[in-house]
Formats: sequence, C-alpha cells, structure tokens
Amino acid sequence: MAMPLRAARGLAACVMLLLAACATPADLNPSTAQLAAQPLITRHGRIPESATDEVLAIAAGGTSRAEKEAFEKLTDAVRKSMVAPLVAGNQVTALVDGPQTFAAIDAAVLKAKHHVHVETYIFSDDELGEKFAQLLIRKRKEGLEVRVIYDAVGSLTTPKKFFDELRDGGVDIIEFHPISPVKTWVWKFQNRDHRKIIVVDGTTAFTGGINISGAYSSASVTKPGPKKGIDEGWRDTHVRIVGPVASQFQEIFLATWGQLGGKIGPRSKYFPEGKSDGDTFVSAVASKSGEQKEEEIYRTYMAAIGNASKRIWITQAYFAPPAEMRKALLEAVRRGVDVRVIVPGFTDSKLILYAAHGEYDRLLEGGVRIIERQDALLHAKTALIDNGLVIIGSANLDYRSFLHNNEVTAVIIGEDISNRMADVYQSDMKRGKELTLEEWRDRPALSRVKESLAWMMKFWL
Repeated sequence: MAMPLRAARGLAACVMLLLAACATPADLNPSTAQLAAQPLITRHGRIPESATDEVLAIAAGGTSRAEKEAFEKLTDAVRKSMVAPLVAGNQVTALVDGPQTFAAIDAAVLKAKHHVHVETYIFSDDELGEKFAQLLIRKRKEGLEVRVIYDAVGSLTTPKKFFDELRDGGVDIIEFHPISPVKTWVWKFQNRDHRKIIVVDGTTAFTGGINISGAYSSASVTKPGPKKGIDEGWRDTHVRIVGPVASQFQEIFLATWGQLGGKIGPRSKYFPEGKSDGDTFVSAVASKSGEQKEEEIYRTYMAAIGNASKRIWITQAYFAPPAEMRKALLEAVRRGVDVRVIVPGFTDSKLILYAAHGEYDRLLEGGVRIIERQDALLHAKTALIDNGLVIIGSANLDYRSFLHNNEVTAVIIGEDISNRMADVYQSDMKRGKELTLEEWRDRPALSRVKESLAWMMKFWL
C-alpha cells in the first residue's frame, strides 16, 4: 500500500532540505549568448537557411507580412538558444490530465513491437502504478525490451519490493542517484532526474508534467479542491509526439541509461528510419545538472520571452523565476505583450508556493496578469508564445529545474497545437481567480513573513 501522497511529498521535501545542506548555493546567471542557429530537419535533409523563416511562419499559420516578420524574429532567437534542431513531420497531440494521458500511453505501449523506455521522477506503487507496472511486465513477456529509470527521491516512498517485482518480471530498472553516500557522491544528491519520458519503438514519444502516480487517476474536472486535491485529480499537461523527433527523446533516455551503467543492443534497433506523420516542428530541449547543457531550457525560455510580440501565456506549477526572467516578463509587458501566468492556489509544496508569492506584488504592479487555480492542484508546465510556439515539459520556472534537475521540454511550432493549447489555457483561466494588486497587498502580515523566509531558500526548493 502506498503512503498517502501528502505524506510522501513531505518526506521527500525533508530529504531534499537535508541534501541541500551538503551543497553550496550560487546565483543563477547562465549565459544567454546565442549559439549558431540550428537548421530545420526533414526526412529529406536540411531545409535551406534562406527558406527556414518562411517555412516556420507558414507552419505557425502566419499570414500578414508583419506577423511573419515577428515570428521569424522569435523563431530565430529560439533556434539559436537550442542544441538540438527542430525536426519536421511530427504529429503532436496535447493530453490534458491523467486519464487522457495514460489512455494514450497504454494504447501506444500495447502496440509496441520492439521496446518501451520509461524515465520518470515518481513511480508509485498505488493502483495506477501497479497497473502500468503489470503492462510493462506483460510486454516483457511478449519478448520486448523494457527499460525504466526512476528517481530515488521522487520515488522515495515506493517500496523496494515493487521494483523487485518489476525486475523479476524481466524489466531492466535503474535507480537514479540512490540516497546513499556509498552509491552516490554527496555533491550529486541535489541532482535529481525530474524528466518524464516514454519512448515506444523509437517512433512515439511522450513527455510533459505527469508522473506515474495515483494523483492522476481522476481528472481535474472532478474539482477535488484543496482538501482532496493534494492526493487526486491533479491538473496537468502531457504531449504525445509521433514522428522523427522521437529519436531526440530516445537519445536523451539512452544517454542517461548509459551514464548510469545500463547496457543496450545495437543502436540501430532503437532508431528506426524517421517517417513523417504530421506537419509540426519539434525539438527536444534537455538539461542536465553539472554540465554546460544545464542552461539550455533557461536559454530557450529567455529567448522566447525576450522576443515575443503578442502573448506569453504561461501555466506553471512552481513559479519562482530567477531575477532575469522576472525582468524579461516585465519588459515584455512594457512593449505591449499580453503576459499571463496561471499558478496553483494550493500545492503539495507550501515552501515553493510561499517563495512564489514573494514576487507576485512586483509582477502584478508591472502588469503581469496572475490567475490562481483553486479547484484542482495545478502541476502543468507549459507556455504559449505568440501564435505558433508552444513549450510543454517537466521543467518548472524555478532554480531547482534550471540548476539542479535533469529536465526535458518539447519546443513545438505548429498552428494546430498552438490553437489547441490556447483553448486549454482559456479553459484554465475560466476555472481560476485572477488576482488584483489591491487584494494581494491586503494579504495577512503572517503570509508576508512566510514568503520572505521561503524566498531566502528559493535556490534549494
């Protein structure tokens, strides 16, 4: 029987605070210097640079010359922030909440013919986790290769017996950075694997904010509220990507698998020839703590925020952005961009929520609109930039995701997915309450004290 999610989160938070004492804080100020612009890739090869801007503008649905020029500026900056190129020919589907997401994942895994790769922060031993574990064992018995990476802190309360049963069923499993000074160097304790990746047969990839946890057994439309919502009915967003860019998510998984000592067969088996399944451009943007690449997700967000011309619609579970990002959001408002952030009204981590609250006053005063979801726990990590650019992934806009965690984010360019995410965003807004500066400044003095204390710990939260 799994420990209640509230207790699990509390225990994990205590462990992380203890681990934090072993590290040395530093300011987040990663370089935003532009790299060489990554090319656009199709199954026929590279698109000539001279045609790149036009191709992306068309993919995003741009019509007027002004729209195309603005989008060209945005995508040029984003492409120069990323390491991996944008890949054409993908079919992208936004998945809202757990039931929709796991229905799509289960369907893909059931059809798998060669392998299933899973990388997750939390793998719980509750009913949902057990069901998924049995599905993986079933596919292994059918002769498929099945590999799982789970994080030691994220899955802290999942009994060892649960993973032993998966191993007994033939599933290859590796624990990321065990909480043991014998198995993991002390300075690596802070580095957690917060990614959510599932790759099926090298052709289909899933990513986003959803863990393998009973918190996702029901949808957020059940409106569990603050009392029940800590443990169920979480509001989250995932994405299914079918097409050649699945190979980028495969590379990310296999790189971590290999670094942890895992073995694989001939690489060609995991990278089938890319087939175009849609008209959407996607790039997998990953970060890894302790390497230069840790800046990539931060750079990508900063490039998108700094070059947006119409809108920046952010949905964030843990919204405690570094100073330069807060400044960029306020500058976007001053140049006429519609900047909105949907945040949780309650959460499984009060420290992070208080740390986020500490900056609401300045953001509201500067014209950033902030909307709180009170009917369900918000855990999604998405952004909609102008008309055509979408970011969906595991990374929160906080120090932990930018500096300490292994994260992954899908950067997507396409008209259909942009329109879909705009609809999702507007639906979330209707279910939330917009904060006003006057009301916010009337909050109790005790809340301000808690915010100040939490903000001082923001680097480790």
